[in-house]
Amino acid sequence: MKKLKDVGERWIVNYINSTLKKLPETVLPIGDDAVDLTASGKLLFSVDMMVQCTDIPSGMNWRDAGYRAVTGTTSDIASKGGKPIAYLISLALPPEMDVEDFKELWSGILEAVEMYQGVVVGGDTNTGSQVIIDVVCIAKASRRIIPRSGAKPGDIVAVTGLFGAYAAGLHALLNKVDNPLRDRVVERMIRPIARVREGCILADFASASIDSSDGLAESLYLLSEASNVGFRIDNPPVDPLAVEYAEETGVELFDLVFYGGEEYELVVTIPEEYWTTVSREVEKNGGKLIEIGYVISEPKVIEVFWNNQYTRLSRRGYLHFTNYWRPR
Repeated sequence: MKKLKDVGERWIVNYINSTLKKLPETVLPIGDDAVDLTASGKLLFSVDMMVQCTDIPSGMNWRDAGYRAVTGTTSDIASKGGKPIAYLISLALPPEMDVEDFKELWSGILEAVEMYQGVVVGGDTNTGSQVIIDVVCIAKASRRIIPRSGAKPGDIVAVTGLFGAYAAGLHALLNKVDNPLRDRVVERMIRPIARVREGCILADFASASIDSSDGLAESLYLLSEASNVGFRIDNPPVDPLAVEYAEETGVELFDLVFYGGEEYELVVTIPEEYWTTVSREVEKNGGKLIEIGYVISEPKVIEVFWNNQYTRLSRRGYLHFTNYWRPR
């Protein structure tokens, strides 16, 4: 089987360029030194990096890794109410990587880009000891951009989906779990969806917003820091699939829901007077908006109703440089 070292960078670049589409009104051709874009209004930019040793667990195939890399960056754009236009993809690739594995990786990248209605317009390639996928998303901003810093006491706290099943999928991969639930939670984990459609609707209503890829607890703490408020979570968004997995494996359900991460849902605060309108609008467009609590005035105080009592939520989540992937 051919390796990338057998075909070389020129073949890789030509292969990538053969899959690209030109945006309307651009002047420079595909493969030029830079990319030109024509846009009216404000643009949003976000970048996210996926590194093999920390972000791609054993058992995840290359197509899914490419898909998740694009989704991760897009989710940050969605949390600000942006709509993707173009992507820049930079890859570090080991010379010993199989050509067919590279093609699978690239096909996953293209699949996600097309799903989010964007276009890959350029990037870079380099040699590396492991796979690194660096994704820049350029997006059109909504009329209003949602910050992290706008939450006010009394606002409703809501999320765009349930939590825990994605973390269960990661746990199953890392610990090589073999039970009937394994495939269901792993499938959920490897195919998250960035909530672009919901974010565009929320841009007109939400006071603060963040994506939840580092875990629900960390997302709430980041919102509380930026807005100088606290939260009371009286309806935790527990995925029934996570409940089944926790019962089957003995993993703590609370940890899966609040500390697992891997979701790409939006965590938002919404003034109470807008709640009925925005929740109906999101649902009308095929999404979900789940009320989980409300904003309180005490900064950095986050209380969760669990097991029939309120408990203070401690701050834990995945942090690069201090955490690493391990069975847990």
